[in-house]
Amino acid sequence: MNPPPKSGGQGDSVRQAAWISQWLTPGDLAPLGADDIRQLAVLLREDHYGAGATVYKIGDAPTRINIVRSGAIELSRQAKGRRVVLQIHRDGDVFGDVSLFLRMRVPWDAVALEDTVIYSFESVGLYRLLEQRPRLAWAWLHSVSARLAGFWFRVVELLAGGLEAQVASVLVRRAEDGVLHLSQGNLAEFVGHPRTSINRVLKSLEGQGLVRVSYGQVEVLDEPGLAKVAGLE
Repeated sequence: MNPPPKSGGQGDSVRQAAWISQWLTPGDLAPLGADDIRQLAVLLREDHYGAGATVYKIGDAPTRINIVRSGAIELSRQAKGRRVVLQIHRDGDVFGDVSLFLRMRVPWDAVALEDTVIYSFESVGLYRLLEQRPRLAWAWLHSVSARLAGFWFRVVELLAGGLEAQVASVLVRRAEDGVLHLSQGNLAEFVGHPRTSINRVLKSLEGQGLVRVSYGQVEVLDEPGLAKVAGLE
């Protein structure tokens, strides 16, 4: 169940909707108009989730579409007796809309990895708004396409080869400003291997001068070297 919304004035909602429009329309797309932003603001709600809180469970019928404002949301499910991480969403990432469009139940658990703020929209209202506003619909289609490309890269990570290559691929593709903000436990779930194995691989990469490991994060020191380990060159 979603937490109670945080109350805010109309001005706050407009600023929040403007932030969303920037994430939906990167430089190569025409920005949303002021009226599009105002209509988004009418539907918008701000939700707060503490670390470990559940946003969706497998089998839920989504009633709201979500965009991560800050924090991190992990999408995962059980497969052959172990938990497999499908994706980790951060600032600007959208989830819940594909299940709505396809009229299907959520195929994963969505859990906050840390304290997280989400902007959400009531699904029917947003669906109708997309029908009425072509520019907004086009921006949303671009967002869905970008996420599809992200899942392709996720498949590449999972099929990268040995464990060292998989870890290196995750580090190359997911580090932000040269740093991957994931605990070793979360990284282990992400690649589907025991934490002890991840620790061994990170120590090996650190010994090669490719990364620096510290609490809750891994700093990339040699991206071309990591890419070579990952087989991306």
